[in-house]
Amino acid sequence: MAQTVPNTEPASFVSGDTVAWTKSLPDYPASAGWLLKYRLINAAGKIDIIASAVGDDYAITISAATSAAYVAGEYTWQSYVEKAGERYTLETGRTFIK
Repeated sequence: MAQTVPNTEPASFVSGDTVAWTKSLPDYPASAGWLLKYRLINAAGKIDIIASAVGDDYAITISAATSAAYVAGEYTWQSYVEKAGERYTLETGRTFIK
């Protein structure tokens, strides 16, 4: 059974699972060359994630093999966009890796 892909960052996920969500950023469309990135940080280190462009929108997918290497715990995250030397922080939050 196919799962619906959410359009918000996950509040939690299980290490070893595939994790996916989408984002629509009208002020920073992927089609205009913007890159959407995420950084998760905790005492164990940092995790960098780069979204894929899908038209004007973004798809964020963390493979099961990649997430299996993530250390369980609470992380703070921030999302930001970059293009031609510009960088803008968009949102911040927390997620828990189980």
